[in-house]
Amino acid sequence: MDSGKALGRLPTKSDTRALMFSRFAQPRKTLPPRTNFWPRRKGFPLRSFGNREHGCCTIASQGLMQMRNERLEARRTPSIADEEILRVYYAMTLREYGVGDGTPTNPAGDVGAYETDALNNMRRPDRTFRDTKGRPLTIDAYVRLNAGDHEEIRNGLVTAAAHGLKFCINLPRAFQDIEPPSDWDIPAGQPMVGDWLPGSWGGHSMYMRDYDEVGIYYPHTWDMPDQRITWRAVAAYVDEVHLVVDSVDSWRQKPGIKNAIDLPGLRAAVNKVSSQRIV
Repeated sequence: MDSGKALGRLPTKSDTRALMFSRFAQPRKTLPPRTNFWPRRKGFPLRSFGNREHGCCTIASQGLMQMRNERLEARRTPSIADEEILRVYYAMTLREYGVGDGTPTNPAGDVGAYETDALNNMRRPDRTFRDTKGRPLTIDAYVRLNAGDHEEIRNGLVTAAAHGLKFCINLPRAFQDIEPPSDWDIPAGQPMVGDWLPGSWGGHSMYMRDYDEVGIYYPHTWDMPDQRITWRAVAAYVDEVHLVVDSVDSWRQKPGIKNAIDLPGLRAAVNKVSSQRIV
């Protein structure tokens, strides 16, 4: 693991209760060649949420996501402390995986996490992180996209309308020293072996904000400027993509979203498979 760029997403896992994006959203006949949701808006401070030293990327990337979601929904940018992200991360690893809580006397909790465990954690006010005013930053639901279908990823980003998508990637060692403004890319014809082997660096959880003809854009949890990964590298290394609905009620107030995804159907489906109901 590269010092100062901690990873921590555990391998993707399946769940028979998983809700799929294609069940609730219709494919669009045409998609724009690129989106421009966030570059035209006021920027955000570069953050790590502790992810330079701890493998908390599943929770840290939620922090990046919720800063943007709150900006969209409440027209304010929440203040989220690094210590709060780490508190939630270590509480989750202790609860879900039975390992230490990250304290000096019990430090073995830095084991990473499964992405879906972290998303389920975020649906509960008693388990998710809070802003500095004590407000829990929750989500209502999430649906899984086909990570191998780039048209569906584009459709998901357009459907989410600036809310972005969560994604997970099996990073190769070759990406360790490729920093912004250079793209994460795999050369055409490069065998996926050695330093290019998927996961040879480790698994990482991230948040994507926009796409263009070349690839997708994402902010880092390593207090670095936004970067782009090419569609060729997405095909090689990305294995999880999720559309996250922070508030069904808020999304239903937006014509561009409510007409693109079946939110009443999603609410009913979540309430059927989860004990944490959407009221």
